[in-house]
Amino acid sequence: MENTEVHLKSGVLSLTPITGELGFAKAKHLLNRCMFGARQSEIEFMQNKTIDEALDFLLQHPSEPLSPPIGVKSDDEEVPVGETWVNTKYNWRYKSQRRYSYNNWWIGRLHKQDVSLQEKMVLFWHNHFVIENDVVRNTNYNYRYNVLLNEYAFGNFKTFAQEMTVNVGMLEYLDGVDNKVGAPNENYARELFELFTIGKGPLIEEGNYTNYTEHDIREAAKVLTGWKTNSNSDTSYYTSSRHDKSQKTFSYIFENYTITNKEEEEYKQLIDMIFLKKETARHIVRKLYRWFIYYRIDEEIEQNIIEPLATLFIDNKFEIKPLLKTLLSSQHFFDENLRGCMIKNPLEFTIGIIRQLEFPSPAGDDVAEHYRFWNVINYRSANLGMELADPPDVAGWQAWYLAPNYNQLWINTASIPNRAKVVTYAVLWGIRPHSEYDKLYLDPFKLAYFANNPSDINDLIPTFVKLLFPKPATDDLLDELKETLNQGLPDFEWTVEWNRYVNNPDDANQKKAVANNLKRLLFKMCSMAEYQLI
Repeated sequence: MENTEVHLKSGVLSLTPITGELGFAKAKHLLNRCMFGARQSEIEFMQNKTIDEALDFLLQHPSEPLSPPIGVKSDDEEVPVGETWVNTKYNWRYKSQRRYSYNNWWIGRLHKQDVSLQEKMVLFWHNHFVIENDVVRNTNYNYRYNVLLNEYAFGNFKTFAQEMTVNVGMLEYLDGVDNKVGAPNENYARELFELFTIGKGPLIEEGNYTNYTEHDIREAAKVLTGWKTNSNSDTSYYTSSRHDKSQKTFSYIFENYTITNKEEEEYKQLIDMIFLKKETARHIVRKLYRWFIYYRIDEEIEQNIIEPLATLFIDNKFEIKPLLKTLLSSQHFFDENLRGCMIKNPLEFTIGIIRQLEFPSPAGDDVAEHYRFWNVINYRSANLGMELADPPDVAGWQAWYLAPNYNQLWINTASIPNRAKVVTYAVLWGIRPHSEYDKLYLDPFKLAYFANNPSDINDLIPTFVKLLFPKPATDDLLDELKETLNQGLPDFEWTVEWNRYVNNPDDANQKKAVANNLKRLLFKMCSMAEYQLI
C-alpha cells in the first residue's frame, strides 16, 4: 500500500472553508470519511448542498432516542425474543446471548445509519474512551456506556470526560470500583492522563513526562477513590467512607494545583485542572485529525492545522461540534492530495461494501434474522482485525496510534485473503445469515442503472468508478476494467449484450449472462487496491 503515502507539504494547509456546491466528488469524499460507505443516493442528496448545509445536516443530533438492543435468542429464559433486556437485571447465565444481541445491534446501527456523522463519532469515542466486552462482561454496563457515547458524540468533551469517569462500564473496566482510601488503584488515573485527555508528551525521566508525572497519577488516584457500581440499577454511586479525604497537591506541571476535600465533586476538579492545559486540546485535535484526514502530522500540519484548531476548541469551551465543522469544511480536508490516502478500516470495508453495492437486507420483520445478518458482518470485520465493542486493549486499535505505519497496519498477510473473502461473498457467492434461511444475493442491475446509459460501456464503468474509487481512474485503468467486463470484445458488444437483456427481460439465460458480466466487473473493482482506500 505504498501508494497511500502523500506529501502534505505540497497540499493546501488552510482551515478556510470551501465555497460553492459540493458536487459529486467532494460530497463522496465527505460522506465516506463521515460514514461507513456512502451510497449513490446519499452522495446525490449531498452534491447540491454547500459545505455549511451539508455539515449542518451531518451534525444534527438524532431526534429519536436510541433504540435499545433486542433479545433474539430463545434460550434466554428471562427475555422473550423481540423484547429488550436493557432494563432487566444482568444475569451471567445469559451473558453470551446478550453479548450476541449487543454486538449485532451495534453493527446494525452502522449498517442502517442515517446520513449523519453520529455513528462515525460514536466509534471514534469508543476507540478513545475504550472499554472491552471481554473485561466488563456485564452487557447492561456496556449498553449504558454506549448510551453515553451517543449522547456526547458531538457534545462537550469536558463534560463527557467527567461523565465517563463515573460511568458504570468505565468504573468496571479500569478498576475504579476497587479504588479506595488506603488502597488506591491507579489504572483509571493513569489512562485519564495518558490516553483520555492530555497525553504523555516526551519522556523526561523514568515515569515522568512533559505533561504529567508519576506523582500526578498517585494524587489523581486518591481523588478518584470512593466510587462503586450498582448492578441492580446499572448506575454508579459515591461512598464517602471509601474516599481519601486528604489534600491532594499536584506537580509543578500543574502549578502545584491543590484539591481539598470536596467528597464526590473532586473528580470534576481533577478534570478542570487537566483541561487548563492547552496540550489537552491539542491531544484531542490530533486524534480527530488522524481519524478524519491522515495519520502523518508534521511541523507544518502542527502549526497550520492543529494549533489553531486547539485554540478554537478552547475558545468554544471544548464543544466538539464547532471543532468538527471547522475541520471538515476546510480546504485542507478537501485537498485532492488527501483523497484516497487512508486505508479503510475493517468496519468501513465490510459495512461499506454492503451499503455501496446495495446488498439486500433480510426481508420481513424477523428481528432474529436481521441480527444474524449483522452477525455475519461482525464476524468478517473481526477476521480483518476489528471486532466492534472489543478493541485489543485500553489504547484502542493500533492503526490510530502505532507509528510509523498507523492505518497501513490494516493490510497484512492475514487480512488480505480475508478481505478477498468479503468481496467474494458479497459479490459472487451471496450471504446466508442462517442455515434455515435462503441466501441473499447481490443484484448488480441496481448499480448498473446508476449510469445514465448502462448500455454504453463508456458511461457504465466511469459511473462505477465514481462511486467505488476515491479518485478518477486513469485511461489505463478504464481500459483494464473494460477488458474485465467485455472480455476483450469491442465496446459495442456490451451495448448489444445489454440491449438483448432489455428487449427480452424474461429470458433467464440472457439476464444471467449480463448479471455475471456485471458481477465479474464489480468483483474486480472491489478487489483492487483502489477500493481499499478512502
